[in-house]
Amino acid sequence: IDHAQPTVHPPEARTVRNVRIPMRDGTELACDLFLPKDDEPAPVILKYYPYRKDDLLRGLIVPRARYFCARGYATAVLDVRGTGSSGGTSPRMLRGQEWEDGYDAVEWIAAQPWCDGAVGMTGVSYGGYSSLLTAAQNPPHLKAIAPIYAGWDLYENSHPGGMWQTSIWSGLYNAMMTALGAAPPAPDPEGRWVEIWEEHLEGLQPWLHQWMSDQDDGPRWREGSVRYGADRITAASFIIGGWHDIFVADPFAVYNALSPQVPKKLVMGPYLHMAPNMGAPGPPFDHLREIVRWFDRYLKGEDTGIESEPPVAVWVREYDLPAAAREGAAGGWRSEKEWPPQRAALQTRYLGSGGALADSPPAASETAVFDYDPTVGVSSMGLLTGFGQEAGLPLDQRREAGKSLTWMSEPLAAEMEITGGPRLVLWASSTARAWAIAVKLTDIPPHGPWALVSRAVRNAALPEPPPPGEAAELAVDLEPVSYLFGKGHRLGVMISGSDFPLVWPAPEPASTSVHLGPDRPSRLEIPVVRERNSGLPAPGFRPAPPLPEPLGAIQPLRWELIEDLIGERATVAAEFGGDALLDNGAFISSHAELEVSVSRARPAEARVEAEYRMEVDHGAGPRAVRSVSRVTGDREAFHARTAVEVEDAGSVQFSRIWNRSVPRGRL
Repeated sequence: IDHAQPTVHPPEARTVRNVRIPMRDGTELACDLFLPKDDEPAPVILKYYPYRKDDLLRGLIVPRARYFCARGYATAVLDVRGTGSSGGTSPRMLRGQEWEDGYDAVEWIAAQPWCDGAVGMTGVSYGGYSSLLTAAQNPPHLKAIAPIYAGWDLYENSHPGGMWQTSIWSGLYNAMMTALGAAPPAPDPEGRWVEIWEEHLEGLQPWLHQWMSDQDDGPRWREGSVRYGADRITAASFIIGGWHDIFVADPFAVYNALSPQVPKKLVMGPYLHMAPNMGAPGPPFDHLREIVRWFDRYLKGEDTGIESEPPVAVWVREYDLPAAAREGAAGGWRSEKEWPPQRAALQTRYLGSGGALADSPPAASETAVFDYDPTVGVSSMGLLTGFGQEAGLPLDQRREAGKSLTWMSEPLAAEMEITGGPRLVLWASSTARAWAIAVKLTDIPPHGPWALVSRAVRNAALPEPPPPGEAAELAVDLEPVSYLFGKGHRLGVMISGSDFPLVWPAPEPASTSVHLGPDRPSRLEIPVVRERNSGLPAPGFRPAPPLPEPLGAIQPLRWELIEDLIGERATVAAEFGGDALLDNGAFISSHAELEVSVSRARPAEARVEAEYRMEVDHGAGPRAVRSVSRVTGDREAFHARTAVEVEDAGSVQFSRIWNRSVPRGRL
């Protein structure tokens, strides 16, 4: 969650707190309204989150709601059922019930006297999911959406390549959402908040339980996947994504799945999971202005010119010196008329003898072998991009080259641009039944650090595990890219068996063989753009205005790799937090800690431990909430323990512990 505010300071909006919106089953959801002061009916922009509109989310939402109000829009901020100040319970995330509720909320809003009948939706991450999945219900009055950093397929987001994510979904996010679910709603004059809090506590469930229990794709995952409803969306859709986000492929998938009859636009920028006006690493741009232009066209019917602009804008990346955090990114914006560009031509490079990435396969069959090291992946930094941190960019990939098989091309005689979706087609076998393939595409300069361009991981046991020692052909789709390799640089391919700590390690020590040659041509397929000029005008995005001072103190981020050289255990540890005094008088502080560890000798015994602490005070006295999430594994099962307690003046008001073990599937 980011609490940064736009620097625009429009006149105060008229605020109406805790409006109760009735759902079809009688449950009431809580909504804050920000209305333009002229009191004329206006289009309404709905933001729909489970992150507590009255405290944790407020520092982000209020300034942007006022920004929209100053431009002729009302804004409604709605707590998801069972969260914040809304009634009901929330046993798992992104349920079908939420989109039914979203439909009801849109139609209720459209019927109110302060709404002119046109409703739009926007939001980051979960708010982007909400925009897409509510739009897939096709409420008649939802005319436009602007989802930012939203997922396409919830199963794939939680299980990339069929591997279970560790650090975020089973660790810190579970601890955070359990704590938020136990925290009290903001008091209201009627005292209804006590009843709602009791309802939340009675129905509280760790969201982790679904992720553990449903290790294969199925109906509950599909409830949260717009992949299965994009063809029903009729709202004009402005999609924003980031090259360094946790959802890299998703914006492209959503964009291409929308009907050609739906007005649509796609922007892909050089960003982590942070709003583009913050734009780490950047440069940031004024995305709020672009969203208003989109809504002006499709909610107000004004001619803003946005529909005649090129529909796709991408930041074409270039080599940057690898660093976890930096300001700015090499490259520049370019417009396209479609994705991927039709002028991109597929080229094939073969994994050859002696680590050469060659134009043809080896003349005779051969193999390259690596021993599985479950700690490989730390240089990719796939840990905290989902929590709005300015750090999280990949490090120098050379640190893991010795633990991976590596192929590289000859130095390029001229620049080469790859734009589209790279794919590695690999013939491989393993001594284990449960094993994975992790792939990195790297930019290797003549001298200096190797930069990560794209990556992917795949569970080799899906759809069915090949017998140990038997070679199987595996297609691994890497994250989409738009990247310019410089003259004299080399393309590099790194192959290992782990992407730690992003995904749970495969459980068995193993040796993996990559097969090369005319009969088993392992190869990299890349979309190369020879004519870089698209013939279209470059996007005219305005730079984002400077950000104001934070609303409170921000704890410096700690992010460490700790290696036990005797016990052969590696641990990635992170810690961050902060506090804020909000415009409604509320005070909130939060603190998060996360450790993910794995043993080289016993990879099945990986461990994820997370703690989330928060204190919130809405004027009725501070309450402290602490939640701990711990998941461990062995060869047979996963074991989870989630605990939460709520304190008032040092006295425990509520506590609960959940324990669950589930058989290990093909992960």
